Amino acid sequence: MKKVISIISAVVLSATIMTAQNNDFNPHWFMQLQGGAAHTIGETTFTKLLSPAAAASIGYQFSPALGARLNVNGWQAKGYVTNGGVYKFNFVEGAVDLLLGGCSDSFISPYLFAGIGANYAFNNDEANAVKDHFPPENYLWDGSKILPAARAGVGFNFRLSDAVALNLECNSNFLMDQFNSKVGSKADFQLNALAGLTFCFGRKAKKVAAPVVAPVVPVEPAKPAPKPEPKPEPVVEKAEPVAAPVWEPLTKYVYFERAKTEIRPSEQVKIDELVAFLNANPDTKVSIKAYADKATGNAKINKKLSVGRAAVVAKALKAAGIAADRISTEDFGDTVNPYPTPEENRVSVCVVDK
Repeated sequence: MKKVISIISAVVLSATIMTAQNNDFNPHWFMQLQGGAAHTIGETTFTKLLSPAAAASIGYQFSPALGARLNVNGWQAKGYVTNGGVYKFNFVEGAVDLLLGGCSDSFISPYLFAGIGANYAFNNDEANAVKDHFPPENYLWDGSKILPAARAGVGFNFRLSDAVALNLECNSNFLMDQFNSKVGSKADFQLNALAGLTFCFGRKAKKVAAPVVAPVVPVEPAKPAPKPEPKPEPVVEKAEPVAAPVWEPLTKYVYFERAKTEIRPSEQVKIDELVAFLNANPDTKVSIKAYADKATGNAKINKKLSVGRAAVVAKALKAAGIAADRISTEDFGDTVNPYPTPEENRVSVCVVDK
């Protein structure tokens, strides 16, 4: 057991170190809704002491490596007494947890947590119905019982989007011996396995301004040299050669939001400028090269994103009247990231050339 805990701790610590360097992180609130099963440790088979469990949390992620939450959990617990069989009762527990890890741009975000709180147990009628089977020194209680509690566990958030993650969590509640009405040599324990969803509010990173690309200024042709004044004896002069216009290709960078292929209004302006240039230069063609940043998602998803980003720009050009035989596309997925930041690699690069 100690070896398993050490391995989990090492995984969470490694993830914490990596996510702590995430420049796109925004502190944010989050909410968790979970359901699953609980096992109250006792003197009978494992399955006989299984019961339903549920939990709800509201918390705040201060950094990729550190968070805190207010947790409410409970539902049902079970105990066992010889000749009296299994008895069940209900409880609700409130706790404040400190979280280590739990938030990154990776698909899996592990976290460790520990917390303290109070446990309110009630509805112990089934135990009292078989009280004759309890030894007199046991802590059989009636009505309700409030006990201090502590808890610790490990969880995993599986990122579905910036706002939603699938959550899996295992934890243990540490309670005083009176919890299950049975005297023992150790505190009472309840183990929980839960699954649910984590909802993040305001997690999306601040947008980085797209690099400014200098517009191409067309070169005006040189004016012809003036004709020489007539003279009594005309002298034939050679005209100065006229410099030919210098052709420069036009490049436009159309940037996309993370995991998106829609053209934003700010980027539509670049499409309009590209269409105007192509109409003014009917002998030119445009090459579209689309990318996806490898810091997000996986190779399969990123390939699909780059295909979509190339296609949506080509579609916009065709809709504006540019002939299809003047447009070519290439999609690189995340196999090539030519620019230094993830934001710059969520792009379709459009180059107009002869």
